[in-house]
Amino acid sequence: MNDAAVPYGKKSTQGGSFFGIFVACLLLAVIILILTIKVRHLNAKLAQDADAQKQSSAAKPDAPADKPDAPAAAKADNPQAQADLASARAQSADLQAQLDKAKGQSADLQSQLDRAKSQSEAVQSQLEKETGRSAELQAQVDRASAQSADLKTQLGDDAARLSQLAAQLDQSKSQSADLQSRLHKAEGDIAQMRPLAQKARQMPIETSYETVRGGPFEFVNSRSSITLHINNLYLEPFNVDITITGPSKSLSYSITIRAGGTLSVEKLAAGDKVDIASQGYDPVSVTVQ
Repeated sequence: MNDAAVPYGKKSTQGGSFFGIFVACLLLAVIILILTIKVRHLNAKLAQDADAQKQSSAAKPDAPADKPDAPAAAKADNPQAQADLASARAQSADLQAQLDKAKGQSADLQSQLDRAKSQSEAVQSQLEKETGRSAELQAQVDRASAQSADLKTQLGDDAARLSQLAAQLDQSKSQSADLQSRLHKAEGDIAQMRPLAQKARQMPIETSYETVRGGPFEFVNSRSSITLHINNLYLEPFNVDITITGPSKSLSYSITIRAGGTLSVEKLAAGDKVDIASQGYDPVSVTVQ
């Protein structure tokens, strides 16, 4: 914008110079006109004086023959007219000189005026170019301002989204902290309930062994069998699956033990394994000794 301001200053300076030269030319033209009028007036007066002198000379009688210098006598007869004529001629010559000088100055001023016009046209062309550049720069400034406004709007939207995301993040952190606290509490509750759960999965039975000896023959041979007693500690009937495995046997069956009753698994030998299972409880495995 500073570059565009320079031609206006130049235009003002050139305009002032052009106006000054124009006024000087106008004044000089007036002076030339006045001097021309004065020269013409003096020339007319000189012509009148010359005519008057001729008429005066014609009106006098012819000079005698013994007076050969008649013009000299005529001049002597009219000294005042001769003086006026000389003065008028001197003024005419002076005015003519002034007129010639004024014409020379007028020609010089006309040349300066032409140069001023040429410079003015050059400055006008430069001014138009600078005006075009200024308009282009203004358009660029307007586009930059529009882009800046758009970027500010986008920045405001981004700031709003960022603030919203920050609020959501704080909310998520709060929820995470709350969930973490609940998790710790649940883990504590689980730790407290684990023994109860383990106890709840314990099968409500009690086992015991009984050695049973047979008839006299078996007694003499020291042969006996083992009976496994399974007592139901539950106050309701209890369903169990019994699996017996041994060197010479493999047996499985399901049976219900009455409330508070006892199930006897007979004719077991040392080393037999009895697995007791029931739905919802941990299995119990016993090895006959």
